[in-house]
Amino acid sequence: MALAAGAFGGEDLTPADRAFSKLCRERGGTPTLAPGSGDYVKDARSCEVRYGRHTYEMYAITPDGFDERAAAEARASCARRARQEKGLPGAPKRRVWHPRTAICEAVD
Repeated sequence: MALAAGAFGGEDLTPADRAFSKLCRERGGTPTLAPGSGDYVKDARSCEVRYGRHTYEMYAITPDGFDERAAAEARASCARRARQEKGLPGAPKRRVWHPRTAICEAVD
């Protein structure tokens, strides 16, 4: 069960959890931390942002900061996916890249 980062008292968070949560919020996201998350369980952190009716996880948000390399890879992947989906039935009309969050939004 994951909890919103604000659900913990600030004193219960590790420095890495606090840094992750702060950066996530600065980028417009909502951080969640699974019980037991911390310096050794990095996969237990999540930062999500909502665009329209969809929610996306921000993979470039880490306790060490905004990962520019992950963001660049995500941008390239977004462009590839848009090309591959073009004209496919059920595919979104277009994909919009959001550099602040490193999210590839599917626009219906």
